[in-house]
Amino acid sequence: MKRLFAGLLTLAMIAGLAGQPGTANAATPFPTLNFDNGVIPSYVTGSNATLQIVTNTTGSKALKVNYAVADFPSVKFAPATPWSVGSGNAIAFELTNVSNKDITFYLRVDDSAQADGVKDSIVSQAVAKAGTTNQYFLSLNSAVLDLGMRFLPPNPAGLQMGYAWGDKSINPANVVSLQFFQMYPSTATALVIDNLRVIQDPNSNLSYLNGIVDKYGQYSGASWSEKINSDQDLLNDKAEEALALNGSQPIATSQYGGWKNGPKLQATGRFRVAQYGGKWTLVDPEGYLFFSTGVDVVRLDDMHTWISGRDAMFKDLPAQNSSLGEHFRYTTTVGSPPLGQTEGWLFNHYSANLERKYGTDYINKWKDVSVARFKNWGFNSLGNWSEPTLFFGKGSQHKLAYVANGWTSWGTHTTIPSGEWGGVADPYDPQFTVSVNDMVQNQIVAYGVAQDPWLIGIYVDNEIPWGSPATTQSKYLLISNLLAMNAADSKSYAKRAMIAHLKTKYSNNIAALNAQWGTSFASFSAMDAPFKPAQISNGMLPDYSAMLKLLAKKYFSIVDAALTQALPNTLYLGSRFAEWGISKEVQEAAAEYVDVVSYNVYKESVNGHSWMDIAALNKPAIVGEFAFGSNDRGMFGTGPNSESAASSQQYRASKFTNYMNAALKNPYFVGAHWFQYVDEPLLGRHWDGENYNLGFVDVADVPYAPLVNAAKTVHAQAYATRFGSTGNTKISFEASENLSLISAYNQATIQYVSQGATDGVRAMKVNVGTLDTVYAGVEFKPASPWNLGAAPSITADVTNPTALPIQLRCNVLDNNGQLRTFYFTVNANASRTITMDSFGASPAQTSGADGYWGATNGLSTAQINSISFYLWEDAPQSGNSFIVDKVLISK
Repeated sequence: MKRLFAGLLTLAMIAGLAGQPGTANAATPFPTLNFDNGVIPSYVTGSNATLQIVTNTTGSKALKVNYAVADFPSVKFAPATPWSVGSGNAIAFELTNVSNKDITFYLRVDDSAQADGVKDSIVSQAVAKAGTTNQYFLSLNSAVLDLGMRFLPPNPAGLQMGYAWGDKSINPANVVSLQFFQMYPSTATALVIDNLRVIQDPNSNLSYLNGIVDKYGQYSGASWSEKINSDQDLLNDKAEEALALNGSQPIATSQYGGWKNGPKLQATGRFRVAQYGGKWTLVDPEGYLFFSTGVDVVRLDDMHTWISGRDAMFKDLPAQNSSLGEHFRYTTTVGSPPLGQTEGWLFNHYSANLERKYGTDYINKWKDVSVARFKNWGFNSLGNWSEPTLFFGKGSQHKLAYVANGWTSWGTHTTIPSGEWGGVADPYDPQFTVSVNDMVQNQIVAYGVAQDPWLIGIYVDNEIPWGSPATTQSKYLLISNLLAMNAADSKSYAKRAMIAHLKTKYSNNIAALNAQWGTSFASFSAMDAPFKPAQISNGMLPDYSAMLKLLAKKYFSIVDAALTQALPNTLYLGSRFAEWGISKEVQEAAAEYVDVVSYNVYKESVNGHSWMDIAALNKPAIVGEFAFGSNDRGMFGTGPNSESAASSQQYRASKFTNYMNAALKNPYFVGAHWFQYVDEPLLGRHWDGENYNLGFVDVADVPYAPLVNAAKTVHAQAYATRFGSTGNTKISFEASENLSLISAYNQATIQYVSQGATDGVRAMKVNVGTLDTVYAGVEFKPASPWNLGAAPSITADVTNPTALPIQLRCNVLDNNGQLRTFYFTVNANASRTITMDSFGASPAQTSGADGYWGATNGLSTAQINSISFYLWEDAPQSGNSFIVDKVLISK
């Protein structure tokens, strides 16, 4: 997930969100815009959005904004002279969501002509529920915007916008413009805006915030059936769950969590990737197919929230010298704390609840319960940011596969300004190689992972801001920034490397470069000086593209080399690309070195996103993060965007199901990991204020039942969804069975009889009609293809009820259109069991009483489309019916 919204500087400058025209005129009072005259003011414009006047749900005229599928579709209000909101006031508006999905929308307010989306701007966010009309307001009181949480609690005056990024304090007397926008919507949506106006700030009195967090870290202003009200409730939950976690799993697995009843490929003793049935897949150390389903952030540290400066918001905190005092922590490591603090006290309600629930050894007991939960819920992996001291190198202890991770940002190498926080590592700095080697040794190898077969692979870094592909300027911002350096500076390693690259490409002919770029450099040495044109010309684009790819290749090659040296035969899982910071060039560079390309995809599906180039890369891919959140059970935040918002816990479960099924059906993805195990703190995690309902369990360690049940169902069907039916289908033709997969064709008819039933109950009799006229029989066709598993086989009991012998034929058809015909002789008034288990490449065999022909290259037993039974009707001296029972498809 995006770690700091302040890092959206680059993105906030695109798609019509850049700085505003300047004005020297005095501000005018903020008007009331109700659109009752049916006219859209000239200063109201859309970017990737169309505007129209409509009749609102309240019966008045209003502005409808139809947002297109784009990066930042928006409507902007930019008056000729600035507006003054006035001291002690707030910006209010009525907003209707006419869409059938919840929408996370953003309001940006600028107080300067030089505003860039971060500086001289404040960006706030809120969720508009599907089909609702509500009153919203944005308080410009910096004390409110600086409360340390992304989504604010309910206010008696209406729904309030929560701080997202930008300046927390702007000049309310000089509002240059405001914009309502969305981030990366994947479908067209619409919002209706009305009664944009100024009101007295409802946050002039903050007493409504007093005591909003109870002793367990829950919202005190609401109730729900699973809410913890006493320590005894925690103990009761523990006892009840102990009975439910009986070791059962939704699907039979190998010891490493692979598909036990599926095909078995070559075993190498470590996780690897392969293609099977036309799809990429992980293969576990024993050779079983493995689709990684995991949970991120299985650790306690991220659950701390700020107390200092917000003490009045918390009820019944334990004393710091009490038995629960260890859950306080004092920090001077500040990311984005509330109220401008540079240090202060934190508290971890989640770990305190665990101690109340499990006792003083709560960490180990929580760890064991968590592992039991994951297995019971069908997860086979631990995702990113699991606690290294608890899980790295300990796969055999927990019998649960895991990923490990490291950060190169902890090194002392040079960085290139990215427009985001921290910049991007300069891989041409020799110190970067040192940083990477130190990271591999100290953050990964030191925990004993090298010999652990339960280790799936390694992530290095996360959501690196390589540049947003939304615009040319943002896509190549890194290259622009490194060329803006002075090559004479000892730290300008990347710039010197790029100049050397250009000299080679243009054969040291500066005139050729000038002709291509439209520049006038006197020599390549002249390029040593800072260079940053206002616009990247079309002639520059090929070189900027090549330099970005060269930079990325250098980064990924160094990391790959270090991992290969220290951890041979361990998968390199990349750096978890995010939509806002990735381009085709970087993905292509990564694909040359990583084993699996990784993406964080906070969308409703993994499909249909042009920013992911996995089809062109033809590499396996994995989702490092996805999640959905709701505010229906005591949480305020639903997640980072509209795609992650859900209206209820049941809808979270539904969106989880749809997302996972899409990933399972996609031929490139080999896994998907949910972010995260536990809800973020109600009032925001301490270092950046995120407070989203993203957990499988809440702050009181109570699982979200709809989500858990959805996970069990999805995981039980995971391999059938990905590779087709799991096989082991037994059809005995009893009345209680679903026989809809069987149909007669041509002149054949079906009747169910007891005669010939080898199980003594009921069998299927097929009468084929007139012989020697047309082939007729029955077809077995499942809703999704059968996968015949590791020991592919089809058997059936066949009875010939006639006084003449028959030759029974069976056509087996795979999804590639390959057909193999098996034939068997059944004597008059006799029964036999037929077996078909020869599906590999083989020359045709047509002689003898039994045999087969066709599909000389073999069948895809992972995708069997249909099976048909019929008689050889060219022999006039043959019976005209047969009875089938106990069909077993695979073993």
